[in-house]
Amino acid sequence: MAYLGKGGQIPYLSKSKIIVEVENLLEECWRKKFPVDVEEICDSLGINIIPIPNLYRIFSIDAYISSDFKTIYVDNSGFEKNTSRYRFSVAHELGHWTLHKNHYPKNVANVNDWLTISQKINSDYAEFQANYFAGNLLVPEMELGQVLNDAFGGSFAKNYWNASIGEKEKILMKIKNHFGVSNDVIARRIMDVFPGVGEG
Repeated sequence: MAYLGKGGQIPYLSKSKIIVEVENLLEECWRKKFPVDVEEICDSLGINIIPIPNLYRIFSIDAYISSDFKTIYVDNSGFEKNTSRYRFSVAHELGHWTLHKNHYPKNVANVNDWLTISQKINSDYAEFQANYFAGNLLVPEMELGQVLNDAFGGSFAKNYWNASIGEKEKILMKIKNHFGVSNDVIARRIMDVFPGVGEG
């Protein structure tokens, strides 16, 4: 289990439990438009997003959430360009906000101490859970299934194998742009929703 200093441990959460938490957040904070607007969700939760120049270059991280869980700090370059990586990073931190805020130590004053603590916490369960949360937040299962089925003539599972590589790439590029995520995120989400179909 993940390290928590003097606190407890990050609990195991099933994928289905994480999906319920995502659905609850989307129900509360989302206007049903794609791509999912992570900044709007943060606004509705009272979470500030503050860009920091060279955050990735200095600390090798794209984003982190403050110890009081009121601010997400992000690398300035991704913030300015509103990249898919930036959006996933914010969604990832929203995962920590939703799933882990009661398990982190509070009010760590020094940024370096907080980053050291949070990197230790962000092992095992915590990091997987936040990534899984982010993928489901940005690419909800029902919408992905509908978009894939529509794109592949009504049945993704049946017609995926009949499409040429070029057709698949064109369709998946449109899907990626619909959700505003990277190729890797779409690939992982397809494997989640249609296990085995997206291989090869």
